[in-house]
Amino acid sequence: MMKTNNIFLNKKNIIIGISTLLISGMIIYNSKDAIFGAPLTIYTTQNGTTLKESFLPISGNAKHAQELLINGREIAFNRSGEFNDGVVLSPGYNIIEVSLSDKFGNKKTKTYHVVLEKTPTVATTQQGIINNLYKKYGN
Repeated sequence: MMKTNNIFLNKKNIIIGISTLLISGMIIYNSKDAIFGAPLTIYTTQNGTTLKESFLPISGNAKHAQELLINGREIAFNRSGEFNDGVVLSPGYNIIEVSLSDKFGNKKTKTYHVVLEKTPTVATTQQGIINNLYKKYGN
């Protein structure tokens, strides 16, 4: 019987090929933040929301971020990238901008547009105050 010496079926070459693919895959996976930028996930805010409360808590994850800003104000985050903060909204239309920069110089920004419902204010008239005084103290 004749032994085939096909270079592609050699066990050594197959092991080297599989090892090369695995190492290449690991390098690509671990460098995805350098290629695509650090991920930014916001848990509490949805774009286009109408709110009734003037304080909006904002939490999320900025994994691998070097700097995190909400409306230009630097925010602290833990080692895993989790952060909790908030903004005070003005009545009407508000824009909230959450941005990060990573160690590779990549920047990522998410912008949210929210509306704070205007609460009606109760105005008292001078005549109403006078009427209340008459009721309380008489003529």
